[in-house]
Amino acid sequence: MKKSRFRSILKYFLVLLVAILILLNLFVLLTGRTYLYKGIQETYLKGKKGPDIYDSIIFPTRTAKHDLHPEAWKINPKLIPLDAQAISFMEGLQTTSFLVIKNQEIISETYFEKHTIHTKSNSFSAGKSLIGLLIGIAIDEGKISSFDALIKDYLPFRMPNDEGVTIRDVLAMSSDLVWEESGKNPLSDNAEAYYSSDLIKVMKSKGFAKEKTHDFNYKSGNTELLGLILKEATGKYPTEYLEEKVWSKIGTENDLLWSLDQENGMEKAFCCAYATTRDFAKFGQLILNYGKWNGKTIIDSTTLTELITPISEASPFYGLQFWIYHDPQHPAIYARGILGQYIVAIPSLNVVMVRTGHKRQEDQIPVTYNPKIDYKSNHPGDIPEYYTILMRILEQTDE
Repeated sequence: MKKSRFRSILKYFLVLLVAILILLNLFVLLTGRTYLYKGIQETYLKGKKGPDIYDSIIFPTRTAKHDLHPEAWKINPKLIPLDAQAISFMEGLQTTSFLVIKNQEIISETYFEKHTIHTKSNSFSAGKSLIGLLIGIAIDEGKISSFDALIKDYLPFRMPNDEGVTIRDVLAMSSDLVWEESGKNPLSDNAEAYYSSDLIKVMKSKGFAKEKTHDFNYKSGNTELLGLILKEATGKYPTEYLEEKVWSKIGTENDLLWSLDQENGMEKAFCCAYATTRDFAKFGQLILNYGKWNGKTIIDSTTLTELITPISEASPFYGLQFWIYHDPQHPAIYARGILGQYIVAIPSLNVVMVRTGHKRQEDQIPVTYNPKIDYKSNHPGDIPEYYTILMRILEQTDE
């Protein structure tokens, strides 16, 4: 009797499971969200909750070759180790690397878990700053007429309500792109773009709000459009242009990989450049050098200044694909990713700080925002802590 009842219950749950799977498949097919198959396969079925810093192995990639004359960082003979408090904090956020360079010399370097100096990990949205830099270079070269050029003149397709939308609008995240930004929702535009096998099709399906506000509204689709604009303007994919204009010229020791939507396809320009921690620091040093490397101009300093200048008094924390941290004593320009990928350039200290890992703290956003007081707002909550750790390291170098 008990076996019969058990079999009935088991049969009921199996039928229910099959019904749920059928309904889910119908939902995917009817809504066209076929990217969910790839997303589920690479996350939930592997015990993960979302994208990972080592995802380069699950997508096709394009390679930016390293410098033919690589420059290893100088290493201070008295490397400063992280103290117990810093290690505890970093382990709590599953940090994988933390690197501090001062005066173009490594003064502190720590790796966690299986991460080493040779490991390449995902930039996530820190890659947006690479794209911003490339747009600036394309403007320097005349491939794009100006920051205020219309995107319709450079995109290979038109978009609803794109009249009057400029490249500056897109760089500044103030284009009023209709896009659902979320790093957690599997039905968001971010998820679709991350797991899609046809990014051009995804972007063709988007448009802009009819009534423009030109307010800052962070949406990753803007950067994907910039990647397409680069391809159209230069005739090269973003990774190819990065190799030619930047990666092969700033002393990098390792190739960079950039995830694509399909074999020989389009870069996920809004994220997903893979490099070592030390090579990410080369990008930070380029910013610190105001666009020069060994005296050679990679990007015009005036153009770079425009990229790293706040877009408005109302949004002083953002430039053109770069974040700006207005620490009262030591302001910084930095690139950042959703899981705490930070490439930080601090001019007043001549310091580059790089952190990679699996987690970050939520952005600090006050109820009533005052740009002159709330300099920590709109930045992840762990940024001030990394500053504190940095200052303790610098104090030891001065002893």
